Amino acid sequence: MKTKWIIKVSGEVNFLVKQGDLVIKDQILARLKSKLIESFNFSDFFGKLGQEKLIELNEKFKHTWVNSGELLCLTGGIFPNKICFPMSGNFLEIDEFGNLKIEKIEDKEKEIKSPVDSKVVKTEDDKIVLEFEAQEFIGEGVVEGKSWGNGVVKIVNEMKDLNSSLEGSILFTDNLSKSFLLKAEVVGINAVVTNKSVDIDDIRIELPFLKLDDVSWEELMKHKGEEKSILVNSRVGRLLMVLE
Repeated sequence: MKTKWIIKVSGEVNFLVKQGDLVIKDQILARLKSKLIESFNFSDFFGKLGQEKLIELNEKFKHTWVNSGELLCLTGGIFPNKICFPMSGNFLEIDEFGNLKIEKIEDKEKEIKSPVDSKVVKTEDDKIVLEFEAQEFIGEGVVEGKSWGNGVVKIVNEMKDLNSSLEGSILFTDNLSKSFLLKAEVVGINAVVTNKSVDIDDIRIELPFLKLDDVSWEELMKHKGEEKSILVNSRVGRLLMVLE
């Protein structure tokens, strides 16, 4: 089956791929600088100005770049105080509670990579849509979440086998003891999959956790020993195995 994967992006985005491109796992799809909104409580000052003045200020600076130290307004009165912008950025608003909100672009650049070999089917201002062939396995979400994992399909039940070599992979296991699952989280497992009965009250981890039905589990184990890219989406009770 063909499956789509949507990668949300926001901020100042530089796309490095376009619709129709074939990309490989870990290829950089885009570079972005995230937006950060800062809020400053000036309610003691803005409370003295009145609603009409605040509306006027919002209209005056709407969608404009402001600089740190630049004059915003005077408080009024015989001895008015200057209110200056505390930082540079895009003016957003002065809200009804007297909070001044300014948006800035972070200096640090982030790379967005493809989780699998796939095809770019769409790029938009706020997302990249990838398409790939996958086999679907049905189950029930225990701890909701969504995560990719890469590694060999194998059942791991012994504490001694939980080590750093499993970092970034999906854990397939029959062992649902608290100590075992906590160690799995510590070594860097990305998600847990089982076909055993699970008592949600006994689960103390925050990793995506999926219980497959027996038919799906048996079908999945036909790939034992194979290196695979796998998406666990316990929110919808699905496991997707990428087909090379």
